[in-house]
Amino acid sequence: MARALPPANATRVFINCPFDKAYKELFDAAVFTIHDLGFQARHALINVGSAIRLTRIADELAQAMYSIHDISRVEVSGALKVPRFNMPFEAGFAYCLHEFHKRHVLLLDAKPYRYRASLSDVAGLDPKIHGNKPEQIVENVREFLVSKSDQPKLPGGQFIWRRYVLFRKKLPLIAKADHKTMKEIRSWSYVNELQAMMAVWIQANPP
Repeated sequence: MARALPPANATRVFINCPFDKAYKELFDAAVFTIHDLGFQARHALINVGSAIRLTRIADELAQAMYSIHDISRVEVSGALKVPRFNMPFEAGFAYCLHEFHKRHVLLLDAKPYRYRASLSDVAGLDPKIHGNKPEQIVENVREFLVSKSDQPKLPGGQFIWRRYVLFRKKLPLIAKADHKTMKEIRSWSYVNELQAMMAVWIQANPP
């Protein structure tokens, strides 16, 4: 039996992605797109009440109608030269919610067809490919939310991208007014502050 969400949670979109320096631009573009379309971006860095990251992710997934999982970091890395399994493992949580509680899941990857070797069981939930390009992330996220929320009148991807570019041009002044440096705002440590700035700018500059 599907578990109903409170109405306030029906627009939540949980983003599960690598929190590394190279991914930050992709993450920021995804967060802006979600908010610009009238949804709420959520991620494991919002609620740090639990010291266990996996618990935070499970809690967020349970409270979100939509979730996005980037499985692009499958290359071997580090001293031990092993792949990173966090994203596929956590995407499995989301798939259970998709199957039994009618939630919606988007898988992302950087390269086409790679998942057929690394995670072949997701056939049918074929990942959308972003090629490590923020502009393509905007298109991927927009397409997912339009199709799964049944809101075909939402703005197109290029329109959202232009608004995001405009926001980024305004960001130095916004950050300065908030007594923060651009180096700080671009870091993962200030991810919630940047998200709040996005939300305020979008509200003041509706599509």
